[in-house]
Amino acid sequence: MFNQISLFIMLLTPVIAYVAGAVIYSFVECLRKGSMLDKCNNIISCRNGL
Repeated sequence: MFNQISLFIMLLTPVIAYVAGAVIYSFVECLRKGSMLDKCNNIISCRNGL
């Protein structure tokens, strides 16, 4: 039979994996949005002739 520490670790593993995935996804989306904003600003400035 498992002791309490092993059971606690088994219960927390999916939670930690979910949080790590959410943090990584948020970081990647932040980087993608930053590059998208730069592209949009370049397009708008080219349209305005600046």
